[in-house]
Amino acid sequence: LLKDFGMKTRHQQGFTLIELLVTIAVLAIIMSMAAPAFADMRTKQNLNRSVQELMAVFHDARSKATLERRDVTVELATQQQPTISSDTVDTLYWMPYGTSTLISTPTSLTYNLQGGVKNAATDTTFTICSNGSGSASKTVSVSMMGTVQMIGEGVCP
Repeated sequence: LLKDFGMKTRHQQGFTLIELLVTIAVLAIIMSMAAPAFADMRTKQNLNRSVQELMAVFHDARSKATLERRDVTVELATQQQPTISSDTVDTLYWMPYGTSTLISTPTSLTYNLQGGVKNAATDTTFTICSNGSGSASKTVSVSMMGTVQMIGEGVCP
């Protein structure tokens, strides 16, 4: 009907360049706001994973010591390494995950055949930091009797 009056119809086929540029600019702004939050989330997840794995290694070592009636040692690395020694009959190895670091002085712990910590006069604590000074930390405690628990969260020294 419009052709009869000499008018042409316009059919839009996709987006204009301006619409595309505005969409890309909005996405870039949203991504720049989300990137730091994602990095923080990843750092927290590395810390949580390191703590959970440390507690699991202590539980495994205690179970192994009591079941096999032998001393079992847990050797701790202070930071992530490209390779770690393989577990042996009487030694389990652990290292922190990602950028987390172990800042505690004891780097090993030995469970005796009763499931207690060998040569321990008090509870032993291990602190893991997420990413250096001023960042989040979590502390794991191993009692003289060998029980393991996370006792606190804080800030790295």
